[in-house]
Amino acid sequence: MNKFKSNRGITLLALSFYIVVILIVMGLLSSIRNFFFKNVDVLEDASRYAASFDKFNNYFVNDVKNNYHVKVDSNASNITIIFEDGTTYIYNEEDGGIYREKIKIASNVTTFVVNKKNVVINTVQKEIISINIAIGDSDANLFNKKIDYTLKYW
Repeated sequence: MNKFKSNRGITLLALSFYIVVILIVMGLLSSIRNFFFKNVDVLEDASRYAASFDKFNNYFVNDVKNNYHVKVDSNASNITIIFEDGTTYIYNEEDGGIYREKIKIASNVTTFVVNKKNVVINTVQKEIISINIAIGDSDANLFNKKIDYTLKYW
């Protein structure tokens, strides 16, 4: 029976094997941790950009529902939207901001395209504003929306 028991301790080969296994497990845990925290940062940025869009959308929907007509003026660096009650939205491409009057309501806007069209449905003419907006600092963190807003028509 004493032949099977050894008091020599752990061999150098076994120790090397344990160290390699521990290093592999630590490497996997490190990769998972880095992946997790990178995704947390992406979600944090996305929520910040969504909040910026929500603020713009809240003001814009309110103005769309209270006006019958709108004027859209697009030039090289600014896009201006003027409602019939005088409310003005300006997109400044240089600083990536959308301003309602003089108050900045959205930032980090990389794309802002506005199209206006008139549609007749059942003899009722409706003005529709299509907005394509992208908010973010990179393709990975981009918040993208395309929305059609129908102005008040009754």
